[in-house]
Amino acid sequence: MKSIVAVTLTACYATLGWAQDANALLGKLSEQAKSYGSIEATYTSIMVDKMSDFEATQAGTIYVDGNKYSLDIGDYLIISDGKTIWTYEPAVNDCYVDDAEMMSEEGMDPSKLFTIWEDDFKNEWKGTVDLNGESVVQINLYPLAGDEKPFHTIQLFINEKDLELRRAVVKGREGTDVTYDVNSFKPQAEVPASTFTFDPGKFPGVNMVDNRI
Repeated sequence: MKSIVAVTLTACYATLGWAQDANALLGKLSEQAKSYGSIEATYTSIMVDKMSDFEATQAGTIYVDGNKYSLDIGDYLIISDGKTIWTYEPAVNDCYVDDAEMMSEEGMDPSKLFTIWEDDFKNEWKGTVDLNGESVVQINLYPLAGDEKPFHTIQLFINEKDLELRRAVVKGREGTDVTYDVNSFKPQAEVPASTFTFDPGKFPGVNMVDNRI
């Protein structure tokens, strides 16, 4: 009986320790993020659709300033000033206009890529893993309103020494997973304010499609 109690207490202590470690590390990342200012980062995303056995790789560049962002992924240019989202599709010269708040409720907000753990998630410390020859910490995030999100888990891979996010994996509910590998990260970047608004004048003949109610 004593051994069973000891094992149980040890397990509880370990679980508590992991939770505290995860909260401490994420807290340090949040504190660091406050000093970032404008961010310029490049990344590679890999989308794997398990249901249809489909895989796609894209390179992208993202600029972030507070709740504003500009995301260029080649096939699409996605811009938000925090209130409105413009999604420009060069192939057809269409630009779709949506409400930023409504869109963020339906999926992942790119402006929170480096601080997503701060809002409505519980976390789990998974331990140290090897990522491309580098030792990183894996922390899993689970949305509190899980049924309302298109994903059930976000895996974060963090360099604990540099306090930098190396990879994020979004595990979709419908069998589609997206991996984001951060290739370069530049805080205090000089980003013009115009980066976060869509100017139709720069896209002759663009068809504006307003989806806002």
